[in-house]
Amino acid sequence: MIQSRSNQEYKQWQRYLSHPETTEHPWIPIESSKQIHELAYKYPIQLLLFSDVSGNLAQPLLSRSLNFRCLSVNLMERLSNVRSPQQLIAFFEKPIWAWKDLTPWVLYLEQLQDPGNLGTLLRTANATGIFSVASSNKSVSFFNEKVIRASAGALFSVPFLENLTLDDLKKHGYNICAATLKEGPSLFEAVFKTPQAFVLGNEGAGLTKPALAIADTCLHVPMHEHSESLNVAVTGSLIAYEILRQKTLNE
Repeated sequence: MIQSRSNQEYKQWQRYLSHPETTEHPWIPIESSKQIHELAYKYPIQLLLFSDVSGNLAQPLLSRSLNFRCLSVNLMERLSNVRSPQQLIAFFEKPIWAWKDLTPWVLYLEQLQDPGNLGTLLRTANATGIFSVASSNKSVSFFNEKVIRASAGALFSVPFLENLTLDDLKKHGYNICAATLKEGPSLFEAVFKTPQAFVLGNEGAGLTKPALAIADTCLHVPMHEHSESLNVAVTGSLIAYEILRQKTLNE
């Protein structure tokens, strides 16, 4: 059992958990026991950390772990990023997606900053089963530790690509539709054709002028006249489910 904070491996794990988005760290940390067990059926655990001395929680996972360590409860609590540590932290290899993995429907995030919004949009894309997610430069990393938690494991099932331009999507045949406050037809009246990418803007600044200029079409989500705007994750989720609704009706 590792009990010292000065242990070199422990210090390395602290760095991994604090900044999983760095290239130094090839793994994703998962702290939800339920998610760990679900993912372990599909992917090998690169490293399993546990503080359950009895081994009841860790035992079923050991055969799926390439490496494992037992930590004191105190060290595990210091290491954890969640308020109520579950005595388990599992590291999985970061998923790698390619252009061929993108679905015909894409949510494109321009300079999105809030990790909670990105995590929510990943979960929405996963729930619809038909959406991928892409982001521009200056957007929060898909491997940000808050994104990992907020996405609830969706990173492993939703294809995503980072640092793309709208030109990249156009070159791959995607129609570009900008989600605006008032321009274009209502979401519920717009007509879409695949492959289609919906552009969502920065939380504060909205869409940039170049993004609006390159868009093939625009749409807006209808709102009450006294409402100024919608949260970007809500907007993206409404769009995704409207597409799913239309797709289901046409099948």
